[in-house]
Amino acid sequence: HRFKADESYQVGRGPHLTRDMGPIESYLSIEEVIRVARLSGADAIHPGYGLLSESPEFAETCAKAGIIFIGPKPDTMRRLGNKVAARNLAIEVGVPVIPATDPLPEDIGAVKALAKTIGYPVMLKASWGGG
Repeated sequence: HRFKADESYQVGRGPHLTRDMGPIESYLSIEEVIRVARLSGADAIHPGYGLLSESPEFAETCAKAGIIFIGPKPDTMRRLGNKVAARNLAIEVGVPVIPATDPLPEDIGAVKALAKTIGYPVMLKASWGGG
């Protein structure tokens, strides 16, 4: 992509650092991404998907730096990052949701009984994180 761009900047490398960062570390470094945004004169950042796009701290830092974060508000990310809270919010505002449980019990027999009640197929998901 950078070879087709009119301008490109390297994130995570340069004399201002004590060592070069790897690609993932570079794009998870809020300070480094903001530094490059300022260097380039950017007035907005579209973080793509994954990595910093899911970070309310990054969105807040952009705002403090006077840079527009193209994505959800930090409070929205915090509220919807937890799938249980997101589901409860959906129910609260009248959005239809599929059957789900509170955190699963430790007893595998109880888990199987819940799955049978819900009906197969079932999907297990972590409360926090993507996916």
